[in-house]
Amino acid sequence: MTENSSKHVLRILGALGLMFVFPYLGAFIRYKGDFPKTMFNYPAIVPEAKASFNPLLFGILCIFLIALITLYVYPRLVGFKKVTIPNSKKEIKNTPFPKWFWIGLVLWCLSLFLLWGHHIGLTWFFKFIDITLWWSFSLVLDGIVYKRTGGKSLLSTSHREIIGIAFASVMGWMIFEYFNFFVNDNWYYPNGNQIPAAEFLCYSMLASTAVFPISFEWFSLFNTFPKFKLKYTQGPKLVFPRWLKTTLVVLGYASMFAISYFPDELFFMVWIAPLAIFSVVLDDLDIWTPFSSLKKGNWSPLLLIALSWVSAGLCVECWNYFSGTHIDGILKSYNTLYWAYSVPYVNEPHLFEMPLLGYMGYLPYGVYAGIWWITFAYLLNIPTQFSEHGHQNV
Repeated sequence: MTENSSKHVLRILGALGLMFVFPYLGAFIRYKGDFPKTMFNYPAIVPEAKASFNPLLFGILCIFLIALITLYVYPRLVGFKKVTIPNSKKEIKNTPFPKWFWIGLVLWCLSLFLLWGHHIGLTWFFKFIDITLWWSFSLVLDGIVYKRTGGKSLLSTSHREIIGIAFASVMGWMIFEYFNFFVNDNWYYPNGNQIPAAEFLCYSMLASTAVFPISFEWFSLFNTFPKFKLKYTQGPKLVFPRWLKTTLVVLGYASMFAISYFPDELFFMVWIAPLAIFSVVLDDLDIWTPFSSLKKGNWSPLLLIALSWVSAGLCVECWNYFSGTHIDGILKSYNTLYWAYSVPYVNEPHLFEMPLLGYMGYLPYGVYAGIWWITFAYLLNIPTQFSEHGHQNV
């Protein structure tokens, strides 16, 4: 490793370390070292009380959501140029679905049948159900990509990378479990007390190996549709000035410090601050991220990776919700990792367990997944196709 590379690694690790320190430091000062007894309980079983529904804020966020939908559906209305799809179409050989597609499909259907059938005799299996469900669906998506590209997919050409993404996924998600302590548990696990906390943590970490892979599989699938892939390549060129990048980092750390003081007002920064900090740090080190392409007016990597976890989120929220029965507001589920939400101001209406506007949080989370993997791969010197040139071949 060169001297510059060593400095880059130290800077990234420093940024990551401060991301852990600032929330804890803010809470330590606020509570004068005497933390509430339940603050660091894991898993959270019952959430803290949150601010009540705010119609004005809900309306403002709905307008923002409509603007985002407009960007995706009608990009020319917000400054994108019309893209001409080349007539010369590369011949893609007719390739059958790979074996892992059929294995994944069978496991996925079986997992759904057991999960949604609420079979009491198999309650032990529900400890692992999210692991088999998420990974089997990732195999299905990968198989579809394989067929559409004539034999190229993450699993067929980059199986080592998908393993790396799985390891990165564990830490990438557990960071957010840590942040959740400081916002009074925006998400919680009603069945978390069915097993010991250490056992729950093990199952949670195993399940989280699939959180990022499923996102990258959706991203890969989006890139198999030329019209969709090229739709956002001629957008406005954005270059972020130095002062703005510095401001984003300062605001990111300041918000993480302050979330214990204002957990309701700043809860959304849990999703934005890590993304902003890592994006700026990587950009300063001249490491490509989806934001880098904005300088050339190419918004495709950013918008597609953002959309990847919205797609994944709709799937997993559906599976999660129907793994239980809901009668008169009472949940009954044998899924140990069943999760629910309690967020301030916009906790209604719900689509499955997730508040409707909560799906907006999956947009930055999808980008975070991509940037965290790029960061993780750089730290461990792992070759990745998710780079300036590689993303075009996904």
